[in-house]
Order: sequence, then C-alpha cells, then structure tokens
Amino acid sequence: MILTAEKISRHFVIGERQVQALDTVTLSVSAGAFLVITGPSGSGKSTLLNLLSGFDKPSTGSVCFHGRGLETLGNREAALLRNKAFGFIYQTPHLLADKTVLENVKLPFHYGEWCDQDAVTDRCLELLEYVGLSDLTDRYPSTLSGGEMQRVVFARALAREPEIIFADEPTGSLDAMNAEKILKMLREQTEMGRSVIMVTHDNDAIQFGSSQLVLRKSRLVEKGRCITGN
Repeated sequence: MILTAEKISRHFVIGERQVQALDTVTLSVSAGAFLVITGPSGSGKSTLLNLLSGFDKPSTGSVCFHGRGLETLGNREAALLRNKAFGFIYQTPHLLADKTVLENVKLPFHYGEWCDQDAVTDRCLELLEYVGLSDLTDRYPSTLSGGEMQRVVFARALAREPEIIFADEPTGSLDAMNAEKILKMLREQTEMGRSVIMVTHDNDAIQFGSSQLVLRKSRLVEKGRCITGN
C-alpha cells in the first residue's frame, strides 16, 4: 500500500463549539487503485482529500505515504512532497491567466528539484499531446473552453510523474463528452500504475473507480475493497 489512513478524523473549534468535519475513517490505497469518494455536501469529502494529500492534518489518527506520517512533515517538506509525488485536479481549473498553455503545464517544475529545461519542455509537450492539446501550446487560458482548460490542468497534474492523482469534482463543471474524456484519462493512468483518489457526486463517474467510499453526515458507509470505516 502506498497510502494509508488509520482512524483519521477532523474537527474544528468555533468559539465554544466543536464542529465535526469528518468522522473516523480508515482506508488504504494501493498502486493502480482508483478510489472514488462520494457523499452529500457536508459529509467531509473535501476534508478527507485534504488530509490524504497533506494539505491539512487530522485531529486524530495518521495518514502515511510509503509508511511515513504526513503529519510529521513540516510545511516546506510537505509542499515538496506534494509537488513531487502528488498531482491535483480540481473542479475549477486554476490556471495563470498571463501564462500560455505550455507555461501553465511547466509550473510544477518551478519548484522542487531542478530539471533540465529542454527536458521539461519535451515532457510538457508530450503531455499536451496526450491530452489532445498539442496545437494550443501558445494560447492563453481566456481563449480556451472549459473542457480544454481542464485538460491543461490534467497535463500539469502529470508533469512530475506523480504516484497519486487527487481529483476533487474534476468533471463537475464539464459537459458529458468532456467529462468522459477526463474520466477515461484518469482510468488510463491507473492502468499505468498510478493511483487516483477522486471526490465526485456524479453517478456516471463512480463506475470508473475500482472501489468506492461513501461518506454520510455523522456516519460512514463502506463499499468496495480495501476500505473500512468506523
């Protein structure tokens, strides 16, 4: 297992009140797995994704990547790990408006370990060809459709060859045709050995996963394999 979460939960203190954002969850993710996390608003889906990717720390329990607890990492160390080992796709494409498509895909190489710039360009051009945007390298985000922008984000998420792709409602703002393109590419990545952890409310997207975790408010229901909840 490359990623495990052992009895993690998350609560916040607001004034004198404690708000439970995520009930206790235990899970494990192997290489090539496609875990789909579903549930109603307020059940903790995005909170869980933030804990699994190291953007937040659990109130209880531990998240381990290759056996190392993410909560033990400092902010800089966690950021470098995310840049190197994780890729991210969100519902809203976060692209820099003043950068071209190619420059946006290159952004992960501005941080972390130095890479030869010619090799970086070749890598990013290959990824843009993979997502079907090789003819749009010099375009700016404002000239792209929503589906095209999300494919730029997909290419950027693969830039440093991550072990895990975290996708938070990646098809939420797309039409059916573009949504299917994104989901098929995510599944292709799992066939290549990468893991995908995806939050979605789309019933059509769920079928692309290899296992499913269903969160409920104040309780957790489990389906699929390699998932347990308490």
